[in-house]
Amino acid sequence: MMNKSLAAMVLLNLVFGVVSHPAQNGSTPGSMPAELAPALESIHGDKIFQHVRTLASDRFEGRAAGSHGEELTVDYIANELKEAGLQPGNPNGRFVQKVPLTGYKTTPAISVSVNGRAVRLSFMADFVHDLPRLVPQVNENISGIVFAGYGITASQFEWDDYKSTDVRNKLVLVLSGEPSRPDLKDPKKSDPAFFKGDIRTYYSTREFKYEQAQKRGAAGVLVITDPEKAQTYSLFQTFARMEGMALRDSSTARSLAIAGLITEKAAGRILSAADTAFADAATKADLPNTRAIVLNATGRISIRSQLRQIISHNVVAKVEGSDPVLKKEFVIYSAHWDHLGKDKNLAGDQIYNGANDNAAGVAQLIEVGRAFAALKKRPKRTVLFIATTAEEMGYLGARYYIRKPLYPISQTVAAINLDAGNLFGLTRDLGSTGYGNSTLDKALAEAAAMQGRTFVEASIDNGGMYFASDQIEFAKGGIPAVFPWSGVDYVGKSPGFGEKIWDEYIEKRYHQVTDEVMPYWEMSGAVEDARWMMIAGFLVANGTCRPEFLKGSEYPWIGKGK
Repeated sequence: MMNKSLAAMVLLNLVFGVVSHPAQNGSTPGSMPAELAPALESIHGDKIFQHVRTLASDRFEGRAAGSHGEELTVDYIANELKEAGLQPGNPNGRFVQKVPLTGYKTTPAISVSVNGRAVRLSFMADFVHDLPRLVPQVNENISGIVFAGYGITASQFEWDDYKSTDVRNKLVLVLSGEPSRPDLKDPKKSDPAFFKGDIRTYYSTREFKYEQAQKRGAAGVLVITDPEKAQTYSLFQTFARMEGMALRDSSTARSLAIAGLITEKAAGRILSAADTAFADAATKADLPNTRAIVLNATGRISIRSQLRQIISHNVVAKVEGSDPVLKKEFVIYSAHWDHLGKDKNLAGDQIYNGANDNAAGVAQLIEVGRAFAALKKRPKRTVLFIATTAEEMGYLGARYYIRKPLYPISQTVAAINLDAGNLFGLTRDLGSTGYGNSTLDKALAEAAAMQGRTFVEASIDNGGMYFASDQIEFAKGGIPAVFPWSGVDYVGKSPGFGEKIWDEYIEKRYHQVTDEVMPYWEMSGAVEDARWMMIAGFLVANGTCRPEFLKGSEYPWIGKGK
């Protein structure tokens, strides 16, 4: 799962209701389609555990894209899906889709002078790259520096931080997040009528800010971040020391020399050299019609990159639909197979096994596929199972599928993404990130009711986790997409167990070599969650109506480039 610093925030905001579970006290679940029973029974905890143990073993070397570990991983997943009774998902008769990537190891330098005053910027301490221009050497002159507020243009909200501002060949500095204003009824909350209040939108993401700066011809863009308040900066310091990856782009569009993060203190020094206080500029950025600040500055961006060309792979399988018309429509289940690979510079354990992230999600994907293949009567729509590559590098496998789909995006009705799994026991409660984006929530709620569990009809966080895995690429492509999430109200566990166990995972295991198979795992939750997601997808695949984005969702606007 990319950018898991958001996950800790999810756990702090999970305040779910409690219902009894039928397996514990005999309460009656909702009406379950009779034909589902044998398929659901085919999902077993021992199978899920075996997949996780295999994929997270040292032999798979952390499953980095473009490595020997990828070869083992792709072969294993394809063989398991085939043995489970699924058909090849690629129309060419294969279980894989090739994904061309460029790997890069980059050392950048930025020198700037504001009003004739040199401002020193140190790589890693002051700024860190996310994505450089994919050439061996960059030497780009900067003709100015622009503080462009939040770097957002959103016609949906009548907002434009770039209005009448020329940023060509300039270095753009933008705030993280998005504008907000206090709710008059409760000043501790944000006004829900302004953007989405306390719920984040896609406009707040780094990717959107990068896109906006690039299409305006900027030399580079740096998102201002406070390392003391957010884990994002330290996370990207780790990534900057490792090999990054990007989709191999055949377009001729001029790319940014650099896109990345800059610390709040470093940005403050730049603005201060122009006699502008950072705090004042940041405060004004929340006001409508505030103009971007153009600094009298010069500078240079210099970058050295070691590049390699990689052919990675999405694994794709399908269960073909039974309806002669609707089988030409598609429901996607996705789960990324990659993790961070092996770091030979580490003392001791060097392998990022990625047991929960995301061997667990892949294991559930395989078993949900087995369940669909076990149905005596297949669903009306075709169900695709895509194990994506390079999610940890920026959702690249999912992004490539949207750009080069194996089946028409216009005929793809839904995407259900599986990232990390509940390996700690059965929960009474269920949720989803990005709640309220589409009518897919109804399918998740109905499936939960059939299990006698509660689906919480509210966002489980501030919306940030929705941007932290492959579902965001499907949504940007115009496909209603959800990221189902198990709750924290654990059956038979003491109050607070859920928050404690997930907090421990985030602190001690996430994106560390310690994300390994653990002796205290319980598969009951993973099993029931896989069944829940299978039921939800079955309902969508047989539904008379296609899922739709709801009013207020930004994704119809994002898809139109607004």
